[in-house]
Amino acid sequence: MCPALSRRCFLKTAAVGAASTGALFSFADQLFADAPAPDLHLKSKIRVGKVYLGHERPGWPMSKLDLPAEVKRYEKELAKLAGLADIEFVDGGLVSNAAQAAAARDKFQGVSGILALHLSLGTGPLMRTLMDSGRPLMVYSQPYSGHEWHIVASWQREGRLVDVLPSSRFEDIAEAVRPFRALHRLKETRVLHVSQGDADAKYVQAMKDKFGTEIISIRLPELEAAYKQASRAEAEADAKRWLREARKIVEPSKDDVLKSSLMYVTMRDLLAKHRAQAITMNCLGMGLIDRDMGYPCLGFVRLNNQLLAGVCEADLKSTMTQLIFTYLVGRTGFVTDPMFDQSNSAIIHAHCVAATQMEGPDTKPSPYHIRSHLEDNRGASLMVKLPIGRKVSMARLIGTDAMLFSTGDAVDSPMVERGCRSKLTVRVENMDRFLQQWSSGLHRVIFYGDHTRDVGRFCRFTQTRLLREGIDDLSKDKTLEWEAHVHA
Repeated sequence: MCPALSRRCFLKTAAVGAASTGALFSFADQLFADAPAPDLHLKSKIRVGKVYLGHERPGWPMSKLDLPAEVKRYEKELAKLAGLADIEFVDGGLVSNAAQAAAARDKFQGVSGILALHLSLGTGPLMRTLMDSGRPLMVYSQPYSGHEWHIVASWQREGRLVDVLPSSRFEDIAEAVRPFRALHRLKETRVLHVSQGDADAKYVQAMKDKFGTEIISIRLPELEAAYKQASRAEAEADAKRWLREARKIVEPSKDDVLKSSLMYVTMRDLLAKHRAQAITMNCLGMGLIDRDMGYPCLGFVRLNNQLLAGVCEADLKSTMTQLIFTYLVGRTGFVTDPMFDQSNSAIIHAHCVAATQMEGPDTKPSPYHIRSHLEDNRGASLMVKLPIGRKVSMARLIGTDAMLFSTGDAVDSPMVERGCRSKLTVRVENMDRFLQQWSSGLHRVIFYGDHTRDVGRFCRFTQTRLLREGIDDLSKDKTLEWEAHVHA
């Protein structure tokens, strides 16, 4: 007897009734096919200091400036920006002198960053006062506002946490606060590491110290127990959706797909239990198929499409990379095994997990075939036809103080039998430099879009070195990993 009608109790009771009429599967499909998963997303507001910097008689943008009118104009535009919906501005007001700047600075303790809206010339000293808070400072500067943009590079050389976004588009103010969102979300995030043993304790502590991200280790027994408790009705509905939407089903049986969907429900339940937003699993090493469980590949796709994080091979470096970019730009990652093709200056990225909505959760899903996992020809994974004709970014966080990064053009998504199931061919410049200076393991993470500016700001504010693969000379960088054996 259920003292309270919990969701699970309701499901069990309803399923019994449906089963008595021989309609369990159709009942589950009707009930769950389009039902969203429990919302595991972080919802707290990002607190950002906001201040207007200007003088009434500045010379630029004109000899006399109506500052209240300028503020009103900006506020009207800010109210239109959907990209600021999760931002809670701490208002520092209009600042024109040192005392006002100091008051705003003191008010901004505890914010994730400061947005300075640059109205006029003569505001450099005010910016310097704001930087004294130790909080990252983003200066949004429209053309003609003044000349302060040209001293930002000098401040950066001093180690100041400051950047400037010069643009005539008010919409770009939403871009200016992206690094603050990432900083805030990383501090709230929990990652589940699922394997036979615990995650490396030094790495776990380093991520906590640097980004505030907590990594929780889960052993196989907890995974197995959760799998046995997972809702079969929900898994059946999820499996039917996979089968219905697939262009083709090749090796896997319906039971293989059902077991994969059970693993998705299991992972989702574990994320909810531990209040986590990401999971990475030693998929092959734990012998899941031999234990009559499903691979997590399909479940990872579901999570990634929701802008949570599901990452293969208990790879925490790629997991952290994916989280950083997802919080920065609102897109999921494709963790890959790269290979080179000198004939067309390309890196081919392949893996058995690729999201079907790489360009965001509101975009049209990519077509896919349901396939077995390549290396052992067991279980279920997807072969996704990924979008091409797009700019993409490639990255990997190394330790706590280096981010490998590059960009290229997605030119093909080969649907061929060799290599991991989903593939993306990315044409790059200076392919030889990539090849000759490859370091720090095999895996890289692909994100759709050119995110050079966003990652640059994030790295500056976290004091992380941005290392541009294919451009910078990395051959003598002793902080990178140069192990002479194949490893992820």
